[in-house]
Amino acid sequence: MTDQHGWLIDTVPSERFPVYTRLNANDVLPDPITPLGASFCWIPHIIPGWAAGYSALDAFTPSELAQEDMAPVAGFFYGYLYINQSNVRVVGIRAGIGWRAIDAAFFSADSPPHEERPDDVNEELSAKMAARTQWALTTTTFPELEEERLLADRVRASRPDLAALTPAALVAYARSLMPIERLCWRSETIGSNQAATGPAVLGQLLGEADPSLVVQVIGQAGDVDSAAPSFALWDLSRLVRADDSLMAEFDRGVSGLLGRIESGHADFAAQFARFLRDFGYRGPSEWDLGADSWETRPELALGLVDRLRQLGDEASPASRQGDQERQRNEATSRALEILGGNAEALATFELAVASARRFGAWRERAKTNCIKVMHEARMALTELARRLHAEGHLESARQLFMATDDELDILVAQPEALRERLAEREQRWRELADLDIPTFLDARTGVQPLAEIPRRAEARVEVAKPGDVLQGGPASAGVARGRARVVQDTASIADFQPGEVLIAPQTDPSWTPLFMVAAAVVVDVGAMGSHAMIVSRELGIPCAAGVTAATRRIPDGAEVEVDGSTGKVTVLSL
Repeated sequence: MTDQHGWLIDTVPSERFPVYTRLNANDVLPDPITPLGASFCWIPHIIPGWAAGYSALDAFTPSELAQEDMAPVAGFFYGYLYINQSNVRVVGIRAGIGWRAIDAAFFSADSPPHEERPDDVNEELSAKMAARTQWALTTTTFPELEEERLLADRVRASRPDLAALTPAALVAYARSLMPIERLCWRSETIGSNQAATGPAVLGQLLGEADPSLVVQVIGQAGDVDSAAPSFALWDLSRLVRADDSLMAEFDRGVSGLLGRIESGHADFAAQFARFLRDFGYRGPSEWDLGADSWETRPELALGLVDRLRQLGDEASPASRQGDQERQRNEATSRALEILGGNAEALATFELAVASARRFGAWRERAKTNCIKVMHEARMALTELARRLHAEGHLESARQLFMATDDELDILVAQPEALRERLAEREQRWRELADLDIPTFLDARTGVQPLAEIPRRAEARVEVAKPGDVLQGGPASAGVARGRARVVQDTASIADFQPGEVLIAPQTDPSWTPLFMVAAAVVVDVGAMGSHAMIVSRELGIPCAAGVTAATRRIPDGAEVEVDGSTGKVTVLSL
């Protein structure tokens, strides 16, 4: 670690927008970001693109977000991504739904209070945002999103022969993709913010009568890009389950499985190759340039197929979707009773539900565009890393991602120069994963120095007992019971058995195929608008999000009941 105050890539907090949160940042970058991921991609391109998206929303003028060294939309502290919550709250204020509605949609009641300022209000921008809100409630098209989708798909389709490029060309090619990454954040920002409009309007319409109704009436969005890989993995698992020889290969374990399949099961190998071609950009912590994807490490995807093949056809996603559709219809009937015969309220209700579903899907499509572009840069840099390791210049290929963007030029010109520095940096970077970092940061009271952040092993939590109810937020409707299985990362999925309740620290979309194996899902952090929560609703899995310290409070093997409509998790027995 560089000094007691911060890590190598940590940023300076905003004075104007002082509150930051890990909520909704945790399912974007659950782990400490690699130095290359931050310096090559996030700080110079994604964060400015994020800010440009806010300007496109008419939430801020460009000059408002250019008054500090870095646009105050997000920051890195202790090596982790934090979202600027103050900034998002001002968006809510200017949009006319208020900062409390924004907190309800994206964050939690435990957030530091918002300190209202006169410049939170901007009548000119609010007038423009009112038109934008009306657009969010009524539009059925999102042209910018489709433009970015075409660009992202073109980048994927035109990948050069990376093995034929020189090291300097690999770096230059990866860098050439970053302006497109920056552009794709336009719709990522618009989609993420407008995804709150429908739920916020529904919350206002339904009031306190039954807060769980909001998540229930929204239900599935349909055509969610982040759910598509889960359905494709399910189809692969059906091929395995129908072939005794393939089942036997999987029974031998995932280690070495790809080679065995390629040598003895050509048809399945071709299907899996097509899967990697279509969805290989996905993977755990996929927003980090330095994280493995399914294409760079196919065993991750094969491990998910291995879990899914154990399920019978009755557990298909289509079956679970049917159950959630029935729950949605029942919830809609209750909501209509609350609204009575108020024609205006009924019309607004229909618009809000449709908007919530559309923007739920569009938000996932925007993310998919961004990830596709980033992955192409990852593949070029992975090729460079492979060569440097093979030539003995790096102790491991992954250590390339311990470099900063500026250091890439050193590695190209003098590849042996950074061997010791990167090895030492990797060790210190891994130590960040053991930190018990705060959920919120408030620059008004100061940012705690890195050296003072406790380790997770030192943090004491009260282990839940039978009868205890842990409260989170509603994420995906439904009630289920099962044995709790605490899984800290997708590398440990072999311990997870079908029908268990998945207890995870957070879930990015690479986890969601496990949802099809689980009776229900509980995560430490997250909210109704989280990426993975949207996908869980598509798959019909009950889910409670933001259940604080669930992975440490719920004993592995405990019998639990999860109510995804209310966010309650009840420990039944140990």
